[in-house]
Amino acid sequence: MISRPRLPVGVSLLLAVCIGLLIGAGQAPMGVWPATMAGVALLTWFMADRRPGPAFGYGYLIGLAMNTLTVSWVSVLGIWVGVALVAYLSLWWALLSLVISRLVRLKFWPLLIPAAWVAMEFAAGKVPFGGFSWTRLGFTTIDQPMNGWLAFVGVTGVSYLVAAVANSALFAVADRGRRVRVLAGALAIFVVGGLLNLTPHAEPEERVSIAVVQPNVNRHEHGTASYARSVTNNALSETIFALAEARTSGAHPDFIVWPENATDVDPIVDAETRRMVERSVQLAGIPIFVGAVMDGPAPDTRQTSSLWWDPEAGPQDIYHKRDLVPFGEWIPYREFLLPRLPILKQIGRQSVPGEGPGVVDAPIAANPNLRVGTIICFELAYDDTSYDTVLGGGEIIVSQSNTNTYGGTFQPPQQLVLNRVRAMETGREVVVATLNSLTGLVDTRGRVHDLTAEFEAASRIVEVPLRSNINLAVRLGSSLAWASVVITLAALGWSLLRRSEATGSMAHNEQPRGTAHDQH
Repeated sequence: MISRPRLPVGVSLLLAVCIGLLIGAGQAPMGVWPATMAGVALLTWFMADRRPGPAFGYGYLIGLAMNTLTVSWVSVLGIWVGVALVAYLSLWWALLSLVISRLVRLKFWPLLIPAAWVAMEFAAGKVPFGGFSWTRLGFTTIDQPMNGWLAFVGVTGVSYLVAAVANSALFAVADRGRRVRVLAGALAIFVVGGLLNLTPHAEPEERVSIAVVQPNVNRHEHGTASYARSVTNNALSETIFALAEARTSGAHPDFIVWPENATDVDPIVDAETRRMVERSVQLAGIPIFVGAVMDGPAPDTRQTSSLWWDPEAGPQDIYHKRDLVPFGEWIPYREFLLPRLPILKQIGRQSVPGEGPGVVDAPIAANPNLRVGTIICFELAYDDTSYDTVLGGGEIIVSQSNTNTYGGTFQPPQQLVLNRVRAMETGREVVVATLNSLTGLVDTRGRVHDLTAEFEAASRIVEVPLRSNINLAVRLGSSLAWASVVITLAALGWSLLRRSEATGSMAHNEQPRGTAHDQH
Protein backbone atom coordinates (compact mmCIF):
# COMPACT_ATOMS: atom_id res chain seq x y z
CA MET A 1 0.00 0.00 0.00
CA ILE A 2 1.07 3.55 -0.70
CA SER A 3 0.81 6.05 2.12
CA ARG A 4 -0.03 9.65 1.37
CA PRO A 5 -0.16 12.46 3.92
CA ARG A 6 -3.29 14.52 4.28
CA LEU A 7 -2.96 17.72 2.29
CA PRO A 8 -4.85 21.02 2.56
CA VAL A 9 -7.43 21.48 -0.18
CA GLY A 10 -5.53 24.38 -1.71
CA VAL A 11 -2.34 22.36 -1.93
CA SER A 12 -4.24 19.43 -3.44
CA LEU A 13 -5.81 21.64 -6.09
CA LEU A 14 -2.44 23.11 -7.04
CA LEU A 15 -0.84 19.68 -7.09
CA ALA A 16 -3.58 18.30 -9.36
CA VAL A 17 -2.93 21.06 -11.89
CA CYS A 18 0.83 20.40 -11.75
CA ILE A 19 0.30 16.66 -12.30
CA GLY A 20 -1.81 17.36 -15.38
CA LEU A 21 0.80 19.74 -16.79
CA LEU A 22 3.59 17.24 -16.13
CA ILE A 23 1.76 14.45 -17.95
CA GLY A 24 1.05 16.73 -20.91
CA ALA A 25 4.63 18.02 -21.11
CA GLY A 26 5.76 14.84 -22.85
CA GLN A 27 3.51 15.48 -25.86
CA ALA A 28 4.74 17.44 -28.88
CA PRO A 29 5.99 20.04 -29.29
CA MET A 30 7.34 20.04 -25.71
CA GLY A 31 8.54 16.45 -25.77
CA VAL A 32 9.71 16.36 -22.14
CA TRP A 33 9.00 12.63 -21.69
CA PRO A 34 10.54 12.30 -18.17
CA ALA A 35 7.94 14.83 -16.99
CA THR A 36 5.16 12.58 -18.29
CA MET A 37 6.52 9.59 -16.40
CA ALA A 38 6.85 11.64 -13.23
CA GLY A 39 3.27 12.87 -13.68
CA VAL A 40 1.93 9.34 -14.14
CA ALA A 41 3.65 8.19 -10.92
CA LEU A 42 2.41 11.23 -9.02
CA LEU A 43 -1.14 10.60 -10.22
CA THR A 44 -1.12 7.13 -8.66
CA TRP A 45 0.34 8.47 -5.40
CA PHE A 46 -2.16 11.34 -5.37
CA MET A 47 -5.10 8.96 -5.72
CA ALA A 48 -4.04 6.66 -2.88
CA ASP A 49 -6.52 6.62 0.03
CA ARG A 50 -8.95 8.83 -1.89
CA ARG A 51 -12.70 8.45 -1.53
CA PRO A 52 -14.57 8.15 -4.85
CA GLY A 53 -15.87 11.72 -4.93
CA PRO A 54 -12.55 13.51 -4.36
CA ALA A 55 -10.75 11.05 -6.67
CA PHE A 56 -13.17 11.86 -9.48
CA GLY A 57 -13.04 15.61 -8.82
CA TYR A 58 -9.27 15.91 -8.59
CA GLY A 59 -8.93 13.62 -11.61
CA TYR A 60 -11.15 15.96 -13.59
CA LEU A 61 -8.93 18.91 -12.65
CA ILE A 62 -5.85 16.92 -13.72
CA GLY A 63 -7.54 16.26 -17.05
CA LEU A 64 -8.44 19.91 -17.50
CA ALA A 65 -4.81 20.94 -17.01
CA MET A 66 -3.43 18.22 -19.28
CA ASN A 67 -5.90 18.72 -22.12
CA THR A 68 -5.75 22.51 -21.98
CA LEU A 69 -1.99 22.29 -22.44
CA THR A 70 -2.06 19.78 -25.27
CA VAL A 71 -5.25 20.01 -27.37
CA SER A 72 -6.70 23.46 -26.79
CA TRP A 73 -5.53 24.22 -30.35
CA VAL A 74 -8.97 23.04 -31.43
CA SER A 75 -10.25 26.41 -30.19
CA VAL A 76 -9.26 27.89 -33.56
CA LEU A 77 -12.64 26.51 -34.65
CA GLY A 78 -14.23 28.65 -31.95
CA ILE A 79 -13.41 29.17 -28.30
CA TRP A 80 -16.45 27.20 -27.18
CA VAL A 81 -15.44 24.26 -29.35
CA GLY A 82 -12.14 24.13 -27.49
CA VAL A 83 -13.81 24.51 -24.12
CA ALA A 84 -16.30 21.74 -24.90
CA LEU A 85 -13.63 19.31 -26.10
CA VAL A 86 -11.34 19.89 -23.12
CA ALA A 87 -14.27 19.65 -20.71
CA TYR A 88 -15.43 16.37 -22.25
CA LEU A 89 -12.01 14.72 -22.55
CA SER A 90 -11.29 15.52 -18.92
CA LEU A 91 -14.16 13.24 -17.90
CA TRP A 92 -12.04 10.28 -19.01
CA TRP A 93 -9.28 11.45 -16.70
CA ALA A 94 -11.74 11.74 -13.86
CA LEU A 95 -12.90 8.19 -14.51
CA LEU A 96 -9.30 6.94 -14.77
CA SER A 97 -8.42 8.60 -11.46
CA LEU A 98 -11.44 7.04 -9.80
CA VAL A 99 -10.40 3.60 -11.07
CA ILE A 100 -6.80 4.13 -9.95
CA SER A 101 -7.98 5.06 -6.46
CA ARG A 102 -9.61 1.59 -6.28
CA LEU A 103 -6.84 -0.42 -7.97
CA VAL A 104 -4.03 1.04 -5.89
CA ARG A 105 -5.46 -0.89 -2.92
CA LEU A 106 -4.79 -4.23 -4.61
CA LYS A 107 -1.62 -6.28 -4.31
CA PHE A 108 -0.56 -6.10 -7.95
CA TRP A 109 -1.40 -2.44 -8.51
CA PRO A 110 1.88 -1.62 -10.38
CA LEU A 111 0.73 -3.99 -13.14
CA LEU A 112 -3.00 -3.29 -12.96
CA ILE A 113 -2.90 0.52 -13.10
CA PRO A 114 -1.03 0.55 -16.46
CA ALA A 115 -3.83 -1.63 -17.87
CA ALA A 116 -6.31 1.00 -16.66
CA TRP A 117 -4.35 3.68 -18.58
CA VAL A 118 -4.55 1.63 -21.77
CA ALA A 119 -8.26 0.93 -21.22
CA MET A 120 -8.95 4.65 -20.75
CA GLU A 121 -7.03 5.59 -23.91
CA PHE A 122 -8.86 2.89 -25.86
CA ALA A 123 -12.29 3.98 -24.65
CA ALA A 124 -11.54 7.67 -25.22
CA GLY A 125 -10.61 6.77 -28.79
CA LYS A 126 -13.97 5.11 -29.40
CA VAL A 127 -16.64 6.99 -27.43
CA PRO A 128 -18.53 8.98 -28.53
CA PHE A 129 -18.68 9.54 -32.29
CA GLY A 130 -15.43 7.65 -32.88
CA GLY A 131 -13.60 9.29 -29.99
CA PHE A 132 -10.56 11.54 -29.84
CA SER A 133 -7.37 9.56 -29.24
CA TRP A 134 -4.70 12.21 -29.69
CA THR A 135 -2.51 12.32 -26.56
CA ARG A 136 -1.68 8.74 -25.61
CA LEU A 137 1.24 7.93 -23.34
CA GLY A 138 2.90 5.93 -26.10
CA PHE A 139 3.23 9.05 -28.24
CA THR A 140 5.65 10.57 -25.71
CA THR A 141 8.24 7.85 -26.35
CA ILE A 142 9.08 8.71 -29.95
CA ASP A 143 12.43 10.30 -29.01
CA GLN A 144 13.57 7.92 -26.28
CA PRO A 145 14.76 4.27 -26.24
CA MET A 146 11.32 2.85 -25.41
CA ASN A 147 10.24 3.62 -28.99
CA GLY A 148 11.96 0.40 -30.05
CA TRP A 149 8.95 -1.48 -28.69
CA LEU A 150 6.56 0.20 -31.16
CA ALA A 151 7.18 -2.33 -33.93
CA PHE A 152 6.43 -5.20 -31.54
CA VAL A 153 3.62 -4.12 -29.21
CA GLY A 154 2.39 -0.96 -30.92
CA VAL A 155 1.48 2.32 -29.30
CA THR A 156 -1.01 0.48 -27.07
CA GLY A 157 1.67 -1.75 -25.59
CA VAL A 158 4.09 1.15 -25.26
CA SER A 159 1.48 3.18 -23.34
CA TYR A 160 1.30 0.24 -20.94
CA LEU A 161 5.09 0.19 -20.58
CA VAL A 162 5.26 3.94 -19.88
CA ALA A 163 2.71 3.62 -17.09
CA ALA A 164 4.38 0.43 -15.81
CA VAL A 165 7.82 2.05 -15.57
CA ALA A 166 6.36 5.12 -13.84
CA ASN A 167 4.43 3.04 -11.32
CA SER A 168 7.42 0.75 -10.78
CA ALA A 169 9.46 3.77 -9.73
CA LEU A 170 6.70 4.71 -7.27
CA PHE A 171 6.60 1.11 -5.98
CA ALA A 172 10.37 1.16 -5.49
CA VAL A 173 10.06 4.23 -3.30
CA ALA A 174 7.34 2.59 -1.19
CA ASP A 175 8.95 -0.87 -0.91
CA ARG A 176 12.62 -0.78 -0.04
CA GLY A 177 12.91 -4.55 0.14
CA ARG A 178 12.19 -5.05 -3.55
CA ARG A 179 13.56 -1.72 -4.78
CA VAL A 180 16.56 -3.08 -6.66
CA ARG A 181 14.61 -5.77 -8.51
CA VAL A 182 11.80 -3.41 -9.48
CA LEU A 183 14.15 -0.69 -10.72
CA ALA A 184 16.20 -3.25 -12.62
CA GLY A 185 13.04 -4.41 -14.38
CA ALA A 186 12.10 -0.84 -15.29
CA LEU A 187 15.61 -0.18 -16.58
CA ALA A 188 15.44 -3.35 -18.66
CA ILE A 189 12.40 -1.99 -20.51
CA PHE A 190 14.49 0.98 -21.66
CA VAL A 191 17.53 -1.11 -22.52
CA VAL A 192 15.60 -3.72 -24.47
CA GLY A 193 13.70 -0.98 -26.30
CA GLY A 194 16.97 0.60 -27.36
CA LEU A 195 18.34 -2.76 -28.52
CA LEU A 196 15.18 -3.45 -30.51
CA ASN A 197 15.95 -0.30 -32.48
CA LEU A 198 19.08 -2.07 -33.69
CA THR A 199 17.10 -4.92 -35.23
CA PRO A 200 18.12 -4.93 -38.90
CA HIS A 201 15.50 -4.37 -41.56
CA ALA A 202 15.56 -6.39 -44.76
CA GLU A 203 16.92 -4.35 -47.65
CA PRO A 204 14.15 -4.06 -50.27
CA GLU A 205 14.96 -4.86 -53.88
CA GLU A 206 12.63 -2.20 -55.33
CA ARG A 207 12.23 1.49 -54.70
CA VAL A 208 10.02 4.24 -56.03
CA SER A 209 10.74 7.92 -56.44
CA ILE A 210 7.98 10.26 -55.30
CA ALA A 211 7.57 14.01 -55.74
CA VAL A 212 5.65 15.44 -52.79
CA VAL A 213 3.92 18.79 -53.28
CA GLN A 214 3.09 21.27 -50.52
CA PRO A 215 0.92 23.86 -52.34
CA ASN A 216 0.42 26.33 -49.48
CA VAL A 217 -2.61 28.59 -49.55
CA ASN A 218 -3.71 31.88 -48.07
CA ARG A 219 -5.38 30.74 -44.83
CA HIS A 220 -7.47 33.88 -44.67
CA GLU A 221 -9.20 32.96 -47.93
CA HIS A 222 -10.70 29.81 -46.39
CA GLY A 223 -14.45 29.83 -46.80
CA THR A 224 -14.36 32.35 -49.63
CA ALA A 225 -15.18 31.73 -53.28
CA SER A 226 -11.53 32.11 -54.30
CA TYR A 227 -10.15 29.51 -51.88
CA ALA A 228 -11.23 26.37 -53.74
CA ARG A 229 -9.58 27.57 -56.94
CA SER A 230 -6.42 28.99 -55.42
CA VAL A 231 -5.46 25.83 -53.55
CA THR A 232 -5.60 23.73 -56.75
CA ASN A 233 -3.84 26.47 -58.73
CA ASN A 234 -1.07 26.44 -56.13
CA ALA A 235 -0.81 22.65 -56.39
CA LEU A 236 -0.39 22.98 -60.15
CA SER A 237 2.24 25.71 -59.75
CA GLU A 238 4.26 23.77 -57.18
CA THR A 239 4.02 20.65 -59.33
CA ILE A 240 5.76 22.60 -62.10
CA PHE A 241 8.53 23.60 -59.67
CA ALA A 242 8.89 19.97 -58.54
CA LEU A 243 9.20 18.80 -62.15
CA ALA A 244 11.81 21.47 -62.86
CA GLU A 245 13.82 20.39 -59.82
CA ALA A 246 13.58 16.75 -60.88
CA ARG A 247 14.87 17.48 -64.35
CA THR A 248 17.74 19.68 -63.19
CA SER A 249 18.81 17.15 -60.55
CA GLY A 250 18.44 14.09 -62.74
CA ALA A 251 15.68 12.59 -60.61
CA HIS A 252 12.90 10.58 -62.23
CA PRO A 253 9.77 10.54 -60.03
CA ASP A 254 7.39 7.62 -60.54
CA PHE A 255 4.39 9.61 -59.28
CA ILE A 256 3.41 12.81 -57.49
CA VAL A 257 1.51 13.24 -54.22
CA TRP A 258 -0.83 16.11 -53.52
CA PRO A 259 -2.10 16.59 -49.95
CA GLU A 260 -5.60 16.34 -48.53
CA ASN A 261 -7.95 19.00 -49.94
CA ALA A 262 -5.58 19.87 -52.78
CA THR A 263 -8.82 20.11 -54.74
CA ASP A 264 -11.53 21.65 -52.60
CA VAL A 265 -14.11 20.91 -55.31
CA ASP A 266 -14.88 17.52 -56.81
CA PRO A 267 -12.37 17.14 -59.69
CA ILE A 268 -14.59 14.59 -61.42
CA VAL A 269 -17.66 16.82 -61.57
CA ASP A 270 -16.26 20.36 -61.66
CA ALA A 271 -14.93 21.13 -65.14
CA GLU A 272 -12.40 23.80 -64.15
CA THR A 273 -10.92 21.75 -61.32
CA ARG A 274 -10.69 18.71 -63.57
CA ARG A 275 -8.93 20.80 -66.20
CA MET A 276 -6.28 21.91 -63.67
CA VAL A 277 -5.67 18.34 -62.49
CA GLU A 278 -5.44 17.01 -66.04
CA ARG A 279 -3.06 19.80 -67.02
CA SER A 280 -0.84 18.89 -64.06
CA VAL A 281 -0.86 15.20 -64.97
CA GLN A 282 -0.13 15.90 -68.63
CA LEU A 283 2.79 18.18 -67.76
CA ALA A 284 4.19 15.57 -65.41
CA GLY A 285 3.61 12.58 -67.64
CA ILE A 286 3.24 10.45 -64.50
CA PRO A 287 0.31 9.73 -62.15
CA ILE A 288 -0.71 12.15 -59.40
CA PHE A 289 -2.17 10.89 -56.12
CA VAL A 290 -4.74 13.64 -55.55
CA GLY A 291 -6.18 14.59 -52.17
CA ALA A 292 -9.68 15.69 -53.12
CA VAL A 293 -13.00 16.77 -51.69
CA MET A 294 -15.65 14.91 -53.66
CA ASP A 295 -19.42 14.91 -53.83
CA GLY A 296 -20.98 12.32 -51.54
CA PRO A 297 -23.42 9.55 -52.38
CA ALA A 298 -26.42 11.61 -51.23
CA PRO A 299 -27.43 15.24 -51.86
CA ASP A 300 -25.64 17.85 -49.74
CA THR A 301 -22.90 15.39 -48.69
CA ARG A 302 -19.20 15.16 -49.40
CA GLN A 303 -16.28 12.77 -49.03
CA THR A 304 -12.61 13.41 -48.36
CA SER A 305 -10.74 11.18 -50.75
CA SER A 306 -7.41 9.99 -52.16
CA LEU A 307 -7.69 9.61 -55.93
CA TRP A 308 -5.15 7.98 -58.25
CA TRP A 309 -5.05 9.98 -61.50
CA ASP A 310 -3.27 8.44 -64.46
CA PRO A 311 -2.00 10.63 -67.34
CA GLU A 312 -3.61 8.34 -69.93
CA ALA A 313 -6.50 6.57 -68.18
CA GLY A 314 -7.59 9.52 -66.03
CA PRO A 315 -9.08 9.01 -62.53
CA GLN A 316 -8.71 5.44 -61.34
CA ASP A 317 -8.75 3.80 -57.90
CA ILE A 318 -10.02 5.82 -54.95
CA TYR A 319 -10.16 5.70 -51.17
CA HIS A 320 -12.64 7.67 -49.06
CA LYS A 321 -11.64 8.75 -45.56
CA ARG A 322 -13.15 6.48 -42.90
CA ASP A 323 -12.49 8.32 -39.62
CA LEU A 324 -14.10 11.74 -39.74
CA VAL A 325 -13.75 14.59 -37.25
CA PRO A 326 -17.01 15.07 -35.33
CA PHE A 327 -18.11 18.71 -35.43
CA GLY A 328 -15.27 19.31 -37.90
CA GLU A 329 -16.30 17.24 -40.92
CA TRP A 330 -19.70 16.00 -39.85
CA ILE A 331 -22.37 16.99 -37.33
CA PRO A 332 -23.78 14.29 -35.04
CA TYR A 333 -27.55 14.61 -34.66
CA ARG A 334 -27.43 17.15 -37.49
CA GLU A 335 -31.19 17.59 -37.86
CA PHE A 336 -31.52 18.48 -34.17
CA LEU A 337 -28.35 20.50 -33.59
CA LEU A 338 -28.00 22.54 -36.78
CA PRO A 339 -31.17 24.69 -36.28
CA ARG A 340 -30.21 25.32 -32.65
CA LEU A 341 -26.48 26.03 -33.15
CA PRO A 342 -26.07 28.25 -36.24
CA ILE A 343 -22.25 28.23 -35.85
CA LEU A 344 -22.30 24.61 -37.08
CA LYS A 345 -23.21 25.88 -40.55
CA GLN A 346 -19.51 26.66 -40.98
CA ILE A 347 -18.85 22.91 -41.25
CA GLY A 348 -20.65 22.82 -44.57
CA ARG A 349 -21.90 19.67 -46.21
CA GLN A 350 -22.14 16.53 -44.13
CA SER A 351 -19.16 14.24 -44.74
CA VAL A 352 -19.80 10.57 -45.39
CA PRO A 353 -17.22 7.97 -44.28
CA GLY A 354 -15.77 5.46 -46.69
CA GLU A 355 -15.41 1.74 -46.20
CA GLY A 356 -12.54 -0.71 -46.42
CA PRO A 357 -8.79 -0.32 -45.95
CA GLY A 358 -6.93 2.73 -47.22
CA VAL A 359 -5.11 0.96 -50.03
CA VAL A 360 -5.31 1.89 -53.71
CA ASP A 361 -4.04 0.23 -56.86
CA ALA A 362 -1.32 2.57 -58.09
CA PRO A 363 0.20 1.31 -61.33
CA ILE A 364 3.34 3.08 -62.50
CA ALA A 365 5.55 2.43 -65.51
CA ALA A 366 8.14 0.52 -63.48
CA ASN A 367 5.62 -1.40 -61.37
CA PRO A 368 2.09 -1.98 -62.73
CA ASN A 369 1.12 -3.88 -59.56
CA LEU A 370 2.10 -1.21 -57.03
CA ARG A 371 -0.29 -0.77 -54.09
CA VAL A 372 -0.14 2.39 -51.97
CA GLY A 373 -1.55 2.71 -48.46
CA THR A 374 -3.05 6.08 -47.59
CA ILE A 375 -3.93 7.60 -44.23
CA ILE A 376 -5.85 10.85 -44.36
CA CYS A 377 -5.11 13.33 -41.56
CA PHE A 378 -7.23 12.54 -38.46
CA GLU A 379 -7.11 8.83 -39.29
CA LEU A 380 -3.55 8.72 -37.96
CA ALA A 381 -5.00 8.57 -34.45
CA TYR A 382 -6.75 5.25 -35.15
CA ASP A 383 -4.74 2.05 -34.83
CA ASP A 384 -6.94 -0.24 -36.89
CA THR A 385 -7.27 2.24 -39.75
CA SER A 386 -3.51 2.75 -39.86
CA TYR A 387 -2.73 -0.97 -39.62
CA ASP A 388 -5.23 -1.76 -42.39
CA THR A 389 -2.96 -0.01 -44.88
CA VAL A 390 -0.39 -2.78 -44.32
CA LEU A 391 -2.82 -5.65 -43.90
CA GLY A 392 -4.50 -4.54 -47.12
CA GLY A 393 -1.26 -4.87 -49.08
CA GLY A 394 0.17 -1.33 -49.05
CA GLU A 395 3.87 -1.43 -49.93
CA ILE A 396 4.38 2.20 -48.97
CA ILE A 397 2.27 4.60 -46.91
CA VAL A 398 1.27 8.11 -47.87
CA SER A 399 -0.10 10.42 -45.18
CA GLN A 400 -2.19 13.22 -46.72
CA SER A 401 -3.25 16.09 -44.47
CA ASN A 402 -4.71 19.56 -44.67
CA THR A 403 -3.46 21.19 -41.41
CA ASN A 404 -4.34 24.60 -42.82
CA THR A 405 -6.79 25.47 -40.07
CA TYR A 406 -4.35 24.55 -37.30
CA GLY A 407 -1.17 26.08 -38.66
CA GLY A 408 0.99 27.72 -36.01
CA THR A 409 -0.53 25.65 -33.18
CA PHE A 410 0.59 22.47 -31.42
CA GLN A 411 -1.46 20.35 -33.83
CA PRO A 412 1.02 20.01 -36.75
CA PRO A 413 3.97 18.84 -34.59
CA GLN A 414 1.66 16.45 -32.74
CA GLN A 415 0.45 15.05 -36.05
CA LEU A 416 4.04 14.63 -37.21
CA VAL A 417 4.69 12.52 -34.11
CA LEU A 418 1.73 10.31 -35.06
CA ASN A 419 3.28 9.85 -38.51
CA ARG A 420 6.57 8.84 -36.88
CA VAL A 421 4.82 6.38 -34.58
CA ARG A 422 2.91 4.80 -37.48
CA ALA A 423 6.11 4.42 -39.51
CA MET A 424 7.78 2.52 -36.67
CA GLU A 425 4.71 0.38 -35.94
CA THR A 426 4.00 -0.62 -39.52
CA GLY A 427 7.59 -0.98 -40.71
CA ARG A 428 6.80 1.30 -43.64
CA GLU A 429 8.32 4.60 -44.65
CA VAL A 430 5.61 7.26 -44.46
CA VAL A 431 5.50 9.98 -47.10
CA VAL A 432 3.94 13.00 -45.40
CA ALA A 433 2.09 15.44 -47.66
CA THR A 434 0.46 18.49 -46.07
CA LEU A 435 -1.25 21.53 -47.50
CA ASN A 436 1.02 24.06 -45.83
CA SER A 437 3.05 22.55 -42.99
CA LEU A 438 5.65 19.87 -42.20
CA THR A 439 5.85 17.84 -45.40
CA GLY A 440 8.61 15.26 -45.73
CA LEU A 441 9.60 11.62 -45.29
CA VAL A 442 9.58 9.49 -42.13
CA ASP A 443 11.69 6.34 -42.20
CA THR A 444 10.99 3.09 -40.36
CA ARG A 445 13.14 4.23 -37.41
CA GLY A 446 10.86 7.23 -36.94
CA ARG A 447 13.43 9.71 -38.24
CA VAL A 448 12.22 12.69 -40.29
CA HIS A 449 13.93 13.66 -43.55
CA ASP A 450 13.68 16.75 -45.78
CA LEU A 451 11.04 18.44 -43.64
CA THR A 452 9.46 21.61 -45.00
CA ALA A 453 8.53 24.67 -42.97
CA GLU A 454 5.02 25.89 -42.28
CA PHE A 455 3.26 28.42 -44.52
CA GLU A 456 5.47 28.03 -47.56
CA ALA A 457 5.01 26.44 -50.96
CA ALA A 458 7.55 23.64 -51.31
CA SER A 459 8.21 20.24 -52.80
CA ARG A 460 10.40 17.26 -52.01
CA ILE A 461 11.59 14.32 -54.08
CA VAL A 462 12.08 11.20 -51.96
CA GLU A 463 13.22 7.65 -52.63
CA VAL A 464 11.03 5.11 -50.84
CA PRO A 465 11.64 1.34 -50.60
CA LEU A 466 8.77 -1.07 -51.21
CA ARG A 467 8.13 -3.39 -48.25
CA SER A 468 5.89 -6.39 -47.64
CA ASN A 469 6.69 -7.28 -44.02
CA ILE A 470 3.94 -7.23 -41.37
CA ASN A 471 5.22 -6.26 -37.93
CA LEU A 472 3.98 -7.93 -34.75
CA ALA A 473 2.35 -4.66 -33.67
CA VAL A 474 0.13 -4.78 -36.75
CA ARG A 475 -0.77 -8.43 -36.22
CA LEU A 476 -1.73 -7.77 -32.59
CA GLY A 477 -4.02 -4.92 -33.64
CA SER A 478 -6.37 -3.90 -30.84
CA SER A 479 -6.06 -7.19 -28.92
CA LEU A 480 -3.83 -5.64 -26.23
CA ALA A 481 -6.34 -2.83 -25.73
CA TRP A 482 -9.26 -5.23 -25.32
CA ALA A 483 -7.21 -7.36 -22.92
CA SER A 484 -6.51 -4.25 -20.85
CA VAL A 485 -10.22 -3.42 -20.73
CA VAL A 486 -11.06 -6.92 -19.48
CA ILE A 487 -8.25 -6.90 -16.90
CA THR A 488 -9.25 -3.45 -15.63
CA LEU A 489 -12.92 -4.35 -15.27
CA ALA A 490 -12.05 -7.61 -13.52
CA ALA A 491 -9.62 -5.89 -11.14
CA LEU A 492 -12.12 -3.12 -10.43
CA GLY A 493 -14.82 -5.70 -9.72
CA TRP A 494 -12.50 -7.57 -7.36
CA SER A 495 -11.63 -4.30 -5.59
CA LEU A 496 -15.31 -3.45 -5.08
CA LEU A 497 -16.08 -6.98 -3.89
CA ARG A 498 -13.31 -6.80 -1.30
CA ARG A 499 -14.55 -3.40 -0.18
CA SER A 500 -18.09 -4.77 0.18
CA GLU A 501 -16.87 -7.76 2.18
CA ALA A 502 -14.74 -5.54 4.41
CA THR A 503 -17.68 -3.19 5.04
CA GLY A 504 -19.95 -6.13 5.88
CA SER A 505 -17.37 -7.58 8.23
CA MET A 506 -16.96 -4.26 10.05
CA ALA A 507 -20.71 -3.87 10.40
CA HIS A 508 -21.00 -7.39 11.84
CA ASN A 509 -18.19 -6.79 14.35
CA GLU A 510 -19.72 -3.51 15.50
CA GLN A 511 -23.16 -5.02 16.37
CA PRO A 512 -23.97 -4.68 20.11
CA ARG A 513 -23.62 -7.87 22.13
CA GLY A 514 -26.95 -9.41 23.11
CA THR A 515 -27.97 -10.73 26.58
CA ALA A 516 -27.23 -14.28 27.67
CA HIS A 517 -30.83 -15.21 26.91
CA ASP A 518 -30.54 -13.67 23.42
CA GLN A 519 -27.36 -15.63 22.71
CA HIS A 520 -29.15 -18.88 23.42
